[in-house]
Amino acid sequence: MKTSKRDLILDSAVKVIAEKGYQYTTTQSIAREAGISKGLIHFYFENKLDLLLSVFLLFLQKINSINQEKLSSPGDPVDRLKAVFATFQDLLFRDKKSLYWGKLINERLPQADAIKSETMKIKRQAIVNENKKLVKCIDELIKEGQSRGMITTALKPQVLRQIFGGSSQVLTWRMYLQSSREGHFEYDQDDVRSAMETLIEKFTVKGGKK
Repeated sequence: MKTSKRDLILDSAVKVIAEKGYQYTTTQSIAREAGISKGLIHFYFENKLDLLLSVFLLFLQKINSINQEKLSSPGDPVDRLKAVFATFQDLLFRDKKSLYWGKLINERLPQADAIKSETMKIKRQAIVNENKKLVKCIDELIKEGQSRGMITTALKPQVLRQIFGGSSQVLTWRMYLQSSREGHFEYDQDDVRSAMETLIEKFTVKGGKK
């Protein structure tokens, strides 16, 4: 399928922001990476911030869409929790280019009151809503696992979510560093998948209700 100009711009923005950091990225550098004019970027996006918001929203929408399909039927909450975190690896480890997302998701979004454009305010709120959807999905799986005696109740669901999510984010970020030769880490994609499954199992309880 032919890539649209908008998709090409977003792909280029992900790469450039990951490599340079948002602060040092310019629309000109994104245009150069995409092989298009700077004016064409402004045809689709208001500015650099609009691009950042757009790629964040796209990533979260992909995550939630995949998870919705994975969780469409009932099952073991522990296995389903593993599947949700595997979604991150499925997206980020498809190819070398996808690893740029692992770096980009560490960028911070501006506060809502710092955004003047109504269009971008709406886009930022959409990001907040998608993130809430992801958080709710993870918390509900943990709560279900706890209610069925399959996941420890020694920690609140929100704390467990932070442990799982933080570990996943750091592992994928370091995979990007390894790929870009900014650092050297002696583990690969399969190790990341195994690490997340093992971490979740550390908080499971044997003999719970399947």
